[in-house]
Amino acid sequence: MSDSGPDGPSRDVTVALLGRSRLVSEHRPEVSYAVERTIGRGGFAHAVLAVRHAPEGSIPVVLKIMRPETVMHNGDMVTRLFKKEVVALGRLNERVPPTPFVVRLLDTGVASVIVDGRQLELPWLAIEHVHGGVEGETLSKRVRYALKNTGFAFDPERAQSLLRQLTAALSEIHAAEVIHRDLKPSNVLCCGFGPSEVVKVSDFGIARPTGMVSTFGELALGSPGYVAPEQVHLRNEIGPATDVFSFAAVIFFMLTGEKYFEVKSALDGVMAATRPERRSIRSAKALSPELAARRDACQAIDAALAHATAADPRQRPQSAAELAAWISPWLAAGPGSGQPSKRLVTSVLSARTERAAQRDPGRWTWVARQNPGAARVIVDVAWESDGHCLAATPAGLSFWDGGEWTELSPPPVWPIHMVRRLGAGRFLLSTEAGRLHAFAADETAEILACPEPERTISAFSGDLDDLAVMVGVRTGMAPALFGYCGRHWLRPLLVEEAASIPGLARLDRECWLVSGRTRAGGAFAAKYRPLEWRIEPVASPSAPALVCCASQPERGVAIAAGGHHVVRVAPSGKSEVVLGSASHGSACAVDVLGGEWVAGAGSIWFSAGEGASWKEVWKDGSWTAPFVSIHADADHVVLVTADGGVLEGRVS
Repeated sequence: MSDSGPDGPSRDVTVALLGRSRLVSEHRPEVSYAVERTIGRGGFAHAVLAVRHAPEGSIPVVLKIMRPETVMHNGDMVTRLFKKEVVALGRLNERVPPTPFVVRLLDTGVASVIVDGRQLELPWLAIEHVHGGVEGETLSKRVRYALKNTGFAFDPERAQSLLRQLTAALSEIHAAEVIHRDLKPSNVLCCGFGPSEVVKVSDFGIARPTGMVSTFGELALGSPGYVAPEQVHLRNEIGPATDVFSFAAVIFFMLTGEKYFEVKSALDGVMAATRPERRSIRSAKALSPELAARRDACQAIDAALAHATAADPRQRPQSAAELAAWISPWLAAGPGSGQPSKRLVTSVLSARTERAAQRDPGRWTWVARQNPGAARVIVDVAWESDGHCLAATPAGLSFWDGGEWTELSPPPVWPIHMVRRLGAGRFLLSTEAGRLHAFAADETAEILACPEPERTISAFSGDLDDLAVMVGVRTGMAPALFGYCGRHWLRPLLVEEAASIPGLARLDRECWLVSGRTRAGGAFAAKYRPLEWRIEPVASPSAPALVCCASQPERGVAIAAGGHHVVRVAPSGKSEVVLGSASHGSACAVDVLGGEWVAGAGSIWFSAGEGASWKEVWKDGSWTAPFVSIHADADHVVLVTADGGVLEGRVS
């Protein structure tokens, strides 16, 4: 197949690939990739959306494929380029769970194409596909979204959260003896919303792993306004401080929506960096008013950014953590302030109307990412915002990385009764005697113990640094609600009328919805206010139980589901519906746009929110195990069954 035009090979590499129905993995011949469309073009390669087909299921991925003209004219350099990226990502993906702050490498291979009668071998690599949601999938798009819809760049709390994540990413990259060398907003992928927002550093195409001495000849690589001077001068001074320079420019962009160095070329950027003058964040019109009002904070941040962009890399902070330590305290606010700003919440929720047509059930495509029916048993699930999850099992922990389950052996603690997300890459585990452990890939530590050690913590919701609620259970006794505020336990509340409380979701800042089953065998639902030590019953349906609940606290909305019933609690009041389904609701979720989801064995139901009807959007009788958890984002849903089946839905 020819892929040429009047000016040489076509700029859209997917045209050259249309002659092949599938690209085959060089590591697993039974795994193949079906190309769908081009989603990005770079100087050396194209980014292509594809579907990875494997015996265990299918998942969306992004293929980075070298452009034909690049291979034709720079074959040896291309080989080195891909080798660098594969080695860099490989080093960062070795642990389980992998770091959530770096895009995950899935596979590599070569595509054979014919261009102008010449056969070319185009190297490709497959990386995880990141769903960006309403705000977009890159940091640059999210800042632009904020500018367009709120008039300002990121508020201090949001910037601080992303600062910490980027610091963790760069720290892990440098610990793996890799220098990224092209950190910029478009190379930072994003997913999630509010407290669940996560960033992932991507595009390691010009990264330099230690020990690989090949270069790209006399070619200065990097992006104007973000590239450090030593990269342009091709000096042997490239190290962690090189990425610190770029990191500082990215921080300025997050806070202002503008480039730190307004230059058109890398050489202009070098000249700007050698001059002593630096922009102040207060010079930007889009600086958030909360930060603009704090002159001392602005001056401190200005000084830190200027220091981090010194022309001489020896004069900069020598690590991302050092730079973050100078800036992060000036972005901090009080405990519990990690919620999205009201400006952002309003702008995102306003997208409900304009995206209503896209969310029509007829536009959803459902794909089995992991076929059901395995011997695996899933007890509880905690989701990352990228659709990956950590699951508690009778044997310990399993991690779903978007493509397959991996067992953590040996488990960090055992037995594990509950798992919840504490933050990106950090989870809360509940074990015997009411003990709670913080778990990450590199460490596990006991952080808390229930004041009644004979109880096991079975549910958790909230913020341990602010206000949280937990359910404590003990065989033969009524469940108890435990409040935790300011790092102190509040007086427990014994819920005598309840036999079990599996559902717990935050309704607003100081109120939670709890749901379960009464001692008489009926549905139980109530509002719990831990600071007032008060529980307020909610009229419950004639269902045998309400086994799950979920919420959107920014709007004060929560739902509880069980049997064929869904109870909705909102500022406008309580409502109840009966789903016309043969299956019983076993999991529920509320997405960022207010869409409400309920799932049971072989069935999924959706409602657009208050006043909207419920519709069955998916049905498959072969999925006989009940769904145990749902991750719901705008236009993207992932569900897990009790036997480890994984189903994904996307707007097509």
